[in-house]
Amino acid sequence: MRPPDPKKREKILASAIDQFVKKGYYEATAIDIAKSVKMSASHIYTYFKDKDDLFLHAILRMKDEHTALSTELAKKSVGVDDASFIEQFYMAQKKIYYRVRFITHCMLTPGLSHLFEGTDFNYSEVFLPYLEDWPEELARHTARALGSISVSYFLLGDIDNAKAASLNILSNARASIKEILS
Repeated sequence: MRPPDPKKREKILASAIDQFVKKGYYEATAIDIAKSVKMSASHIYTYFKDKDDLFLHAILRMKDEHTALSTELAKKSVGVDDASFIEQFYMAQKKIYYRVRFITHCMLTPGLSHLFEGTDFNYSEVFLPYLEDWPEELARHTARALGSISVSYFLLGDIDNAKAASLNILSNARASIKEILS
């Protein structure tokens, strides 16, 4: 028997992400996913153990894409003023809003939350490159607060308050740095 084709696996995963985001975990079926990649539903399970395994791989892929996008933006924004960074960050988040909101809701959904056990969904890490010249402990705490605000945005969809809260956090943290250094 031939080993599974990595390109087919990627197609299945892309289709699964699309179906899960559009329909949710419970409504998305292997048949829907298989139709879009022109294969049988049973063939999907050559690549994934079961629906939970496929779902978790889809979630991890979306999380990795979000982290890569956000981290790259933070790296490019070093030295940019806080308001510009926050504006760019949330504009980039709008592009993937529905995917990340889906992940966030699934993490809080009874019956699905067990699938996330042992996974690391720490959104604070994406802010660390922007804060690279800060004292380490203050950078970690500030990044954690910014990560919490961005998750709240995904849950509530309130971008204006998320931006304002993020700027407030950065402003207060910068004031703390000045106080520490003086």
